[in-house]
Amino acid sequence: MNRRALLTGLAAVAAGNLLLPRSGPASAGGGEKLRDLPELSSQGGVLDTSLDMAAHEVHLDGQVLTLDAYNGSTPGQVLRVRPGDTMRVLLRNMMRPTGIPLNSMPPLCSSKPGQHHHDHDLADCVSPAAEMMMHGHTGPQMMLATNLHTHGLQVSPEGNADNVFVRVDPLGQFQYEYHIPHDQPAGMAWYHPHFHGSTSHAAWNGLAGPLIIEGDVDAVPEIAEMRERVLVVNELWVGDDTGEVPTARVVPIGGPVPFSSIPAVASSMMFPVNGQLVPEIDIRPGETQRWRLLNACPHRALWLHVDGHDLHQIGQDGVPFAAPERVPNLMLSAGNRVEFIVQAGEPGRYRVYAERYDQGHPGGPRPRVHLATLVVAGTRTSGRIPATLVEPPRMPDLPIARRRTLTFSGDISGRTGSGVVFRIDNQEYDLDRIDQEVEAGTVEEWTIVNDDVFQHPFHIHVNPFQIVDVQGIPADDTSWGAPDPTVWWDVFRVPPKGQFTLRTYFRPDVVGKTVYHCHILPHEDNGMMGNILIRPAGAQ
Repeated sequence: MNRRALLTGLAAVAAGNLLLPRSGPASAGGGEKLRDLPELSSQGGVLDTSLDMAAHEVHLDGQVLTLDAYNGSTPGQVLRVRPGDTMRVLLRNMMRPTGIPLNSMPPLCSSKPGQHHHDHDLADCVSPAAEMMMHGHTGPQMMLATNLHTHGLQVSPEGNADNVFVRVDPLGQFQYEYHIPHDQPAGMAWYHPHFHGSTSHAAWNGLAGPLIIEGDVDAVPEIAEMRERVLVVNELWVGDDTGEVPTARVVPIGGPVPFSSIPAVASSMMFPVNGQLVPEIDIRPGETQRWRLLNACPHRALWLHVDGHDLHQIGQDGVPFAAPERVPNLMLSAGNRVEFIVQAGEPGRYRVYAERYDQGHPGGPRPRVHLATLVVAGTRTSGRIPATLVEPPRMPDLPIARRRTLTFSGDISGRTGSGVVFRIDNQEYDLDRIDQEVEAGTVEEWTIVNDDVFQHPFHIHVNPFQIVDVQGIPADDTSWGAPDPTVWWDVFRVPPKGQFTLRTYFRPDVVGKTVYHCHILPHEDNGMMGNILIRPAGAQ
């Protein structure tokens, strides 16, 4: 689509709102039985589907929200594939402008760090705004641009695969095709938009969906006989008057709603599970259930607890364990997934909640959030917890090809333009710059240093990693355990003013340009991302 067509389409949508469909309302509310998300599975080694992105209505807490969604579902449907499958997804962008504050001029001239400030001078704004509009760089245009990231798939980052440099504007579409490797671990991945500049806006709309890779761990007899629960926790940030996600610059503040738009609007933050507020999860006494849980929040870490119950973790970030590990609680940074077994205790009602936690945000610890209620009732049964699971992937026994150090830092003072800026190695993200160049088929160690008061969960695309060292854990933060060097992650948090060292293997069959970044998405949108070029083995 050319720029003229894009601008014409946006004008028509904004004026009449006739070109883009809206789906019907989706029921959600406290005290309801947890709903299962819609699902689609591969057939004959192929999953072929489409994802239509458009506004739909969600009823939450007495409010009618207008949220962008995949196929009218918040969160998106479950996609199920197997190692070796081909997955084809036609992404169609039918979004329209929403959430533009009416108490100020549209954020066409919103300055970013390093840019001249035009926000309050209409005369100075007109020419730069016209130039930005022609290139699709105004705030509303960036918020409506999208693409698709399959977080957790170890697939090509180029062409029509997990290419986060694709831009799909309103009324446009893009055909994705992913060839899932035969050695892709079995576990929970997920999909969400990854267009730089609008990732947090998309996540605050609830644009995320589970992507399940089925395989060896699913055939473990005790696992196979359990009921499976796929749980997606969203963090919806909406204006109180509009029920829409603000399309504006965002800055961190104190209080229960830790962000403000500029211009400011009264807003609320909600944490639905599968699109419902505090749903009830039924289970029989003694029953074992397998829970797959995704933290799809753009900002909030979830320190997960279930009153009266220990959890038996069986996987992390889409990679299964060799044996279950019994833990009292689990920490999920933004983007993490955990898989665990819950064995019900005595009849009763038990809170499932995210405990109060300090991520280093300037507003202080994030408050406790009641996510769901575990309802234990019915005839007693005897569920089984397996003693062993499967052989997880092993790090190849190769010499360390190279060691690197990356430093994360931030500036929320507003000194460099309006808003905030976050950097890696003192540089804001540049689409055209290659920040790291590595060779496929090699093992490297990276030390991620945090020169900031925020926690920064580090994520690298298409290649998971293991943790070999963590330093700077606050003495009073009991959410940390000793790092297990055999566990695979694709998101791991860096303590404020601390550091960790990861070891990763760059697969020989995955090459091309991709990214690494902070998975607090407002940080990524404001500069905390870098490009990595994975060269073919032996290439100069």
